[in-house]
Amino acid sequence: MRSKFTTLIIALLALGCSNDDRVNPAKTVVAFASSTLALNEADESLVVTVSFDQPAKADGQVEVTFSGTATNPEHYIVLPELEDDILILEFEKGDDEVQFLLLPINDDLNTGNKSVTIELSNPSDGFELGHHKQLQVSIADDDEDGSSREVAIVNFSFNSESILENNSNGIEVNLLLSQATRVQEAVMVAVGIPTGIEYGVHFYTEPAMADGLIPIYFEVGQISKGFMFYPINNNVLANDVEFIFTINDWSTGVEPGQQFDTRISLIDDEEDIVAEVHSIQDLRDHFETHEGSWFFPTDYYIEGVVTSTRNVINDKSIYIQDETAGIMLIFNAENMLKVGTKVRLNLKNAIGENVNNQKAMMGVEDRLGTTLATNAYIQPVEITIDDLIAGTYSGRLVKLTGVHFPQADGVRKWGGSNQLSDGVNPNKGIVTTYNHVDFSQQVLPGGTFSIIGVAGSWNHLHVINASSVQYF
Repeated sequence: MRSKFTTLIIALLALGCSNDDRVNPAKTVVAFASSTLALNEADESLVVTVSFDQPAKADGQVEVTFSGTATNPEHYIVLPELEDDILILEFEKGDDEVQFLLLPINDDLNTGNKSVTIELSNPSDGFELGHHKQLQVSIADDDEDGSSREVAIVNFSFNSESILENNSNGIEVNLLLSQATRVQEAVMVAVGIPTGIEYGVHFYTEPAMADGLIPIYFEVGQISKGFMFYPINNNVLANDVEFIFTINDWSTGVEPGQQFDTRISLIDDEEDIVAEVHSIQDLRDHFETHEGSWFFPTDYYIEGVVTSTRNVINDKSIYIQDETAGIMLIFNAENMLKVGTKVRLNLKNAIGENVNNQKAMMGVEDRLGTTLATNAYIQPVEITIDDLIAGTYSGRLVKLTGVHFPQADGVRKWGGSNQLSDGVNPNKGIVTTYNHVDFSQQVLPGGTFSIIGVAGSWNHLHVINASSVQYF
């Protein structure tokens, strides 16, 4: 009996052990494939392998931390990227290993050899860390000792140069090194910009200037590198200006020499002509000495301020005015001038003709002229309804006060011709707005107001825009 009882106990114990194995199966061991690795900072990458002692029985992850004298991202980066300085290394059921990349940073600086300590931690349930849970990676610095490397001296290739404003080819500014570079070197050139001059308006550079600096990079083996300076021709009469370029900052392998700055003079190409400039009233007087069309066979200069470019016959037309009179000009192509620009124009070959019962110069070839000022202001002349009808101030910017639109009914639009009344004079002026003007479909304003515009075609008033109406 005793022998049978003992046999039964042993069998039950054996059965119990078998059930425990099924309830608590062996965990998958996670460990580095090796405990040490090495790479050079000039290498492209290092593959780091984390191995399992058996295929993973479920999806999971393990945390990977990094420490040591090498730091991320100054000396290396990790792919996949770290999250809060930790790599969450994920794996799937059936995997027997998982990998990540360590990419060294080749900084071209001799900062000495460094190392990274990589450690595994916090594996998912069903996994446990093996013996090689820590990995040492050494990163060898391949740069020479800076004390034994001769520094290259950098100088500008010239002391000073000049360029005309209309020179679209620009000028090349070179920096010369005393010896070829063994690694990439960098120089920052500071730009001293004259007062009133703007980047992108009066000049630009290649490479582009940013925050007042032009970056210059010397690649390995180069002994010279430069940038281009391009003026922008603005057709504005102005003084010559001078730019100063200075070596402002540099990398460790270079240092500035004696020619650490250079100057470029930008020469304005708009000549201040000595030929006679005629008043616009003189121009208008020419119409009295001719019958029909006529033209200027030689240079004939006028100066004035552009008063209107919108509510005009077409996109070639403007009104221009000086202190004596105003007149309509029609260019031989689309107008390029803006309201408020004071400009000198040559009317050579332009044709004098009556257009819509007003004096005008047609086929004007000088579309840009010479800009003398911008944002110039012309004070409108205060006139009456009778003055407008009579054409006394034809071509000029005028103002009528205490007037209204008798036809304003909350529906009628600006477009076309609308009567203008002062409420006393039985005569009515006419306000004409061409249908191509952007505000032509806006409703006419009611009430009594003052209104500003150009006395133009058929002795009608042509307002500049809808805001030309001002209420008391």
